Amino acid sequence: MKKTIWIIATLGILVSAQARTWTSKDGKKIEATFIALQGETLTIKKRGKVYKLPLDKLSEADQTYAREQAEKLAEDGGAADELSLMGKKLTPGEPAVIEFELNDKTRKALSKNKLKPSKGKISILLPKGFDPQKPQKVFWPVGGINNEQERLGGNLGRFGPMKEQPSKRGWVVIAADTEHGNPRETTIAAVKGDLEFHQQLVDEISKQWPSFKDWKHACGGFSSGAKASFFRTAQLLKSDVNVVGMFLTGCNGAYADAASDETRVKKSGTRKVRVWLSHGTKDNLVNDTYTSRVLDGLKKGGYREVRSESYEGGHTLNQEEFGKALDWFTP
Repeated sequence: MKKTIWIIATLGILVSAQARTWTSKDGKKIEATFIALQGETLTIKKRGKVYKLPLDKLSEADQTYAREQAEKLAEDGGAADELSLMGKKLTPGEPAVIEFELNDKTRKALSKNKLKPSKGKISILLPKGFDPQKPQKVFWPVGGINNEQERLGGNLGRFGPMKEQPSKRGWVVIAADTEHGNPRETTIAAVKGDLEFHQQLVDEISKQWPSFKDWKHACGGFSSGAKASFFRTAQLLKSDVNVVGMFLTGCNGAYADAASDETRVKKSGTRKVRVWLSHGTKDNLVNDTYTSRVLDGLKKGGYREVRSESYEGGHTLNQEEFGKALDWFTP
C-alpha cells in the first residue's frame, strides 16, 4: 500500500468538530467534518464514512482552515479523547475490553451460527507512546477450535499468552470475538460470517483512526490457531488491510486454499506477506514431514517469503521464536 508521510502538525483527531461546507477549486461543495491533515492530504468524514483528498484541490479558504485546525490540535496536544475507541477510553500499556453492536450485514452473515450473536467484543492493548496519527504495527492473536471450550475461549483466549512480545516491541494487540466466543465454529473449513465480522471491526476502527488499514498488520497462532491464521490473513487482506506477516507455530496443516475459497482473496495479495513457520524439536504432533506439507501449501497459496525454523521444546508456544518473528516482519 502507499505509504503516508506524516507531518508534525498532525497530532490528533478532531472528533468534536462540527461539519462544514468544503468547496473545491472547480466549485463543487460537500458537507463534512475535519479529521486530520497528513502532509498535503486532508481526511474528512461525511455521514460516518472517511474520505481522503489532496489539499490543493480545495479553495484557498479551505486550505487555510485545514492548516489552522491541524495547528490547533498541535497546540492543544491533540484531541482530549483521541485515545479512545468506540467510546472506550484507552491507556497505553493497560489492556482494555471494548464491546460493540454488530450491524445488520454481520448479523445476517452469522445467522447460521448455533448461537445468534448480536455483539462483538475486543481485547486491545496499546503500546507505550502510542499515537494514532503516526504509522503503527498491529498484531492479531488467533485462536483455534479443537473443542467447545476453545471455541468459547475464542481469539480473546489467545490475547493473554500472545500480548507481551508484540507490546514490548511497540505493536498494538487486538483480539476479537462475538459475545458467544469465536465467530468461527470450525478451524479448518470455510465458514460464513467471520469475514463480515472482521470487515465491520476494521471499518469501525478506521472511522476513528483513518490510517488503520495502512498500518503494518500481522496475525498468528499456535497449533490449531496457526491453521486458523490462514483465514485471518485472508480476511484482513480482503478488508484492504496492509498485512505484512503471519506467525505459524506448531502447525501441521496449510489452509491457504480454503481461506481463499472463503474470502475470494487473490494470490497477488499473499505474495507480500512474510510467513514465520516453526515447531519444537520434540513436538509429538508436528515434525519435518508435516512442515514440508505446510511449506508446499504456502507455496501453492501464493506465499513467497517463508522462513522455516525449529526450537528446543515440544508442542508449545515458544515466546523467543515469537519475538524473532515479529522483528522479522518489520525489519
